[in-house]
Amino acid sequence: MEKILLVTVGGSPQPIITSFRSLEPDRLVFICSEGPKSSISQVTGHGKPCEIRRGEKIIDRLPNFVSLFGLENKFDPENDIVLVAEDHQSDCYNKIFAKLKSLKSENIYLMADYTGGTKCMSIGLAMAGLDFGADLYITTGTRKDLVKITGGETTEPVSTALIDLDRKIEQFLPVFLKQYNYSAAIEQLEGLLRNLHLDPASKNRVRSLKDICIAFEAWDQFSHEEAWQSIESHLGRPEIKELGLYLKKILQSRADIDEEFDTAHGIRGHGFEIVEDLVMNAERRAAQKRYDDAVGRLYRALELLVQIHLSKEYEIKTGDADINKIPPAYRDEYEGLRFSNNDDKIMLGLKQAYLLLNKFENDPLGSLYSEVQHKIDDVLVKRNQSLFAHGFKPITAKDYQMLSTQVVDFMKSAVERLCVKGQKAQFLQFPDNFFEK
Repeated sequence: MEKILLVTVGGSPQPIITSFRSLEPDRLVFICSEGPKSSISQVTGHGKPCEIRRGEKIIDRLPNFVSLFGLENKFDPENDIVLVAEDHQSDCYNKIFAKLKSLKSENIYLMADYTGGTKCMSIGLAMAGLDFGADLYITTGTRKDLVKITGGETTEPVSTALIDLDRKIEQFLPVFLKQYNYSAAIEQLEGLLRNLHLDPASKNRVRSLKDICIAFEAWDQFSHEEAWQSIESHLGRPEIKELGLYLKKILQSRADIDEEFDTAHGIRGHGFEIVEDLVMNAERRAAQKRYDDAVGRLYRALELLVQIHLSKEYEIKTGDADINKIPPAYRDEYEGLRFSNNDDKIMLGLKQAYLLLNKFENDPLGSLYSEVQHKIDDVLVKRNQSLFAHGFKPITAKDYQMLSTQVVDFMKSAVERLCVKGQKAQFLQFPDNFFEK
């Protein structure tokens, strides 16, 4: 593995000499100021351009760094010198960043000593070095005051793990969380655990963030039980506690309607939490511009809303309706549906299920559906024409916005109407700020 050391070149050559001898790099890249007073003279200047000073007095002169370090056969001035505007922070950072980007590969070990040069040069190298995972060094000695170093110089590693950790988390995690891209967040967090030398407390912090991301990824994929296993131990975090309790209600709501799903961790809520969960999932798909997926989830939420209500209030299953649970005046009408399929079951589609509600006296969901039926019908037409249903027409952002407004407003009003006294709809979305310390 090739060891490459980047150094900022200032007025004194001594820190670079000390750094080179201490770190023994295979290649040196010099960050030099540009202009008439460029520090490049110390790198390639003729004669003995490197001045060793004691105060204002020159006590020795040395050859340029290329000659002094015996780099003649390795040095390429086109690639091993970076000229920067020494007092322009953006210029320093951008040019050093570009150089590090060109150097980065699996067989390169990057080091950066930011001792020399102007403050802008030093900050630029330190920041860009952190971005590319370079080990940072500073060459220093004994200080008796804030004016100067009086003792012998040594090149020492700079402990940047916590700085690097906070910087990376604050750079990537908010972006991924706003995108609900938990797999990318998990990959980055695993990289931090793998590549940074962290103290136990910092490792626990990253592992906690990773656990929560794993929980939300599982939850996002409707693996609710797996999500609970990952999030349970983090309920002490205020921003997670409310969602954790909400997940327990979703577990119970799903278990009540899904015969193949079982849980020992659910708690009873109003019973429509699984509907709310689908609506929030649709919102996340829309945020990712996956509008067909989003509409598919809204459609399923509409189905579940009426299925749960029919089951809770009238013990009617839409996949196999018991004719004896239907009001007597309408049984012949629904018996006719039994012979439209081969299973000898009365099976109700979405619209048939909602229309059945109006056969019961003063049904709250049925009356609400009657008020907005034409809007819901428009949604069903759009959904049926979509590529993921029966047609070939993709759902656009404009389509989704219209459909979402109509359907979500209906479902929120419906859940509020169906909640018993003391309960309320929640419709909680995943947070994007649980990464804070």
